[in-house]
Amino acid sequence: MPKHPLPFYPQWKSAIQLTLSWSPDLVLTPGILWYGSRPSNINVIGTELMKSFQNWPITRKYVLLAVLCLASFSGAIAPLSGQLNLADQEKLYNKTKLEESYANSAALAGMVAGPFFFAPISHMLGRSSVIFWCVLFTLVCQIWGAAMTDPGNYIAYVISRLFAGFFGAVPTVLGPRIVTDMFFLHQRGRAFTALHMAFLFGTIVGPTFSGFVSAHSFFPVEFWWTIGLLGFTLICCFCFLEETGFDREFFERNPDVPAGILANRLATFFFGQRVVLPTTWKETGKPDALCHIMGTKFDLTPVEQAKVGITPFLIGMCPVTIIMGIFTLISFGFYVGVNALTPVWLQKPISEGGYGFSLEQNAAFTFCHWIGIIVVQFYGHYLNDRLPLALARRYNGGVWKPEYRLHVLWLPSLVINPIGLGIFGAALQYYLHYMVLALAVFIVTVGSLASVPVTVNYVVECFTRYPAEAGIVIGAYRIVYGLTISFYINPWVEAVDVGWVYGMMAFFAVFSYMFVMLLMWKGHAIRKIQFSSLGSSEEGEQLVGK
Repeated sequence: MPKHPLPFYPQWKSAIQLTLSWSPDLVLTPGILWYGSRPSNINVIGTELMKSFQNWPITRKYVLLAVLCLASFSGAIAPLSGQLNLADQEKLYNKTKLEESYANSAALAGMVAGPFFFAPISHMLGRSSVIFWCVLFTLVCQIWGAAMTDPGNYIAYVISRLFAGFFGAVPTVLGPRIVTDMFFLHQRGRAFTALHMAFLFGTIVGPTFSGFVSAHSFFPVEFWWTIGLLGFTLICCFCFLEETGFDREFFERNPDVPAGILANRLATFFFGQRVVLPTTWKETGKPDALCHIMGTKFDLTPVEQAKVGITPFLIGMCPVTIIMGIFTLISFGFYVGVNALTPVWLQKPISEGGYGFSLEQNAAFTFCHWIGIIVVQFYGHYLNDRLPLALARRYNGGVWKPEYRLHVLWLPSLVINPIGLGIFGAALQYYLHYMVLALAVFIVTVGSLASVPVTVNYVVECFTRYPAEAGIVIGAYRIVYGLTISFYINPWVEAVDVGWVYGMMAFFAVFSYMFVMLLMWKGHAIRKIQFSSLGSSEEGEQLVGK
């Protein structure tokens, strides 16, 4: 009798015919993905193949991905929902607008720190359970922030933003592990795009909605509306999230999972490790235990018996991660800096060189971010998988190399992003019409956000046994610049003037692309320079026909 009965874990059959919804020009035959063919049915023979979560029905995958996207979206909205309404907080706490923006920096700091803390715990309690509880604690932090209405609550308010980010970012960094479990290599580009665009869209939607909601009300209202969204997300997580962290190689090691819906849900979220591999906290601290959880078994020397908690730091020390991280730090970091400080420039009085925007006008201005992220979604959906596969077929006989994914970045990162930063600086320097500023923000949004799913996907494919940890590292690089810019932007402006601040950013963005070009050129050799227990990729797989 199988240990994972319906409805949550289908019984495995010795021979099955599985219909998958491929792209019209992609079809998988046993071991080979043919490019340019039309058939969509494949025969998968053997029980072992059926044990892979990649062979779930496509609708089941999409439901789980949709819930992950919702959790990422809601988790991103919460910590940044107070980004625009600086005037009320300025009066209440008797702080400047720049000092009020420190709350946003605290939220970003929480987004960096939280994943490092929860990634090891997720191996013990399960990814789905950790995501569920982090959404719940994010909801609590929103109530905490809304209650900070006393003039002496400034520090407590900033701390509430810190913890909202601490819990809110977790679904996005645990999501890559689930995506890797469920989707085939040639499908992951679109799945990663959906997951990370949901998170980034949340960072934009939160300030926009909160700005409109609190434009004619006291600022705590901007937190209360997010509580309903988080509550709905919590219900969806409880109903639809499933644990994918099972041993695919030694299937008998997996625990017995209750078949009933309610019993299964309670076991998944409320009773510890009932649906994950039976592992103690001590065993969880070893990479070999981690590899059992991820479905891979190999021998490690005593020196390699490191704690799972330091795995992200070890990945961060690998040259391929450092090189991609520097590009991400510069290229995406400037977008975070632009996004975090735009309300400061817009809401400054005209006499001080600002645009004198009201809160409602500022909220309307953020729709240029919305348009940009919609463009990025379409760009990523149509190119993030198709272009790498076409390059593999054209130049390497259909054999896969992770570096093929990086070629998607030529247009957004090398061309569009620097142009947008230059226009943004010129608009502020010469006090151009605010629509020019909006155009610049739109261009920077497209140029910067298009790189996010590509860079995360590439680093994950360099460390396929540790996708969550790899995502944590690249996410930290992505946020750290925006975390710190509030503290030194004023001295920088005083030193070179505001136009050249963003002009320098444009030149730095062009320079940062040299790191991507280095990986395109020597990525295979650079990936070999890493800790032997960490490195793993899918390079060499025959994905497309010659």
